[in-house]
Amino acid sequence: MFRSLRFWISAAIGVLLLTLFLVTTDPGEIGRALRDMNYWYLAPTLAVFALGHWLRSYRWRLLLRPVAAIPTRRLFACFIIGAMANNLLPARTGEVVRAYVLGQRERVPTMGVLGTIAVERLFDGCMLVLMLLTAAAFTGLGAPGLRAIAIVAAALFAVAFTGFYWITLVETRLYRAAAFVLDRLPAGPRQRVEPHVQAFIDGLRSVHDWRRFLSVAILSAMAWLVETCAYVLLGPAFGIDIGFAHYVLLLAAANLAIIVPTLLGGTGPFEWAAKLVLVNAGVAGGLAGAYAIGAHLILLVPVTVTGLLLLWVFGIPLGALGRMGRARPGSGPERGAVAP
Repeated sequence: MFRSLRFWISAAIGVLLLTLFLVTTDPGEIGRALRDMNYWYLAPTLAVFALGHWLRSYRWRLLLRPVAAIPTRRLFACFIIGAMANNLLPARTGEVVRAYVLGQRERVPTMGVLGTIAVERLFDGCMLVLMLLTAAAFTGLGAPGLRAIAIVAAALFAVAFTGFYWITLVETRLYRAAAFVLDRLPAGPRQRVEPHVQAFIDGLRSVHDWRRFLSVAILSAMAWLVETCAYVLLGPAFGIDIGFAHYVLLLAAANLAIIVPTLLGGTGPFEWAAKLVLVNAGVAGGLAGAYAIGAHLILLVPVTVTGLLLLWVFGIPLGALGRMGRARPGSGPERGAVAP
């Protein structure tokens, strides 16, 4: 891991944005705001966050239908383990851990699971961009950093969504794209990957049924709006009184900022973006910084602790996380190959 260029780039980005957050915030003000926080708001906030995770697990169930039929309650456990691994491992390798754990426990194609996770992330990004632009129409963006997030994220996901549907809409086109990639791989990796491409394609094409597309889009919107309500509930705990649109903007900006893979669950970019939104809404810098730290801790700590407990229940050693994050295709039962 420490020899990976991706690891060091992730670390550098996270440290840079965390430094920007800290040097523009008075630690004393943060400490006072956290000390004076009304902790009775934590229980309902955590409950709403958990509901958001359950909705995402149900959405994942719909995406997985072309690959396997798995109840939401079993997917929920794998989803939490993946979120925990994302918080502890660099470069969002928790998504690979999630696919690996589900593949092993449910005996489903790991590559097919990875395909559905890729679709899930695409829908999440597009929904966040839509929410950011809608909220910005009411609140404005103000800070150059927020405008940069809006421009970069909108351009990135517009290209990603268009490219995804252009490639995957016609199945033969997708097979040709897969064959193009495979032809350029060395012989060893090609032999390992080729038998599992069909499962990956099934996962990628999981939303080409219009009913499933609509259901996934609605569930994506519901999950993010529910999570926004958790941020709204947390506001009074810090004595913050801002409009719902500002909370929508905060959620969208903070989560789009952590698309750039960094360390420890996006620590640095999340706090930086959340504080920008709150200061732009008229909240004092120290109070905004305390809210950003508190909100991120509520996001990270319960999921991480629960994910570690689930690892223990499932009998998976903590040391296996890194190996799962680097798992090769074929860790779970696979089927199919690239069509001629």
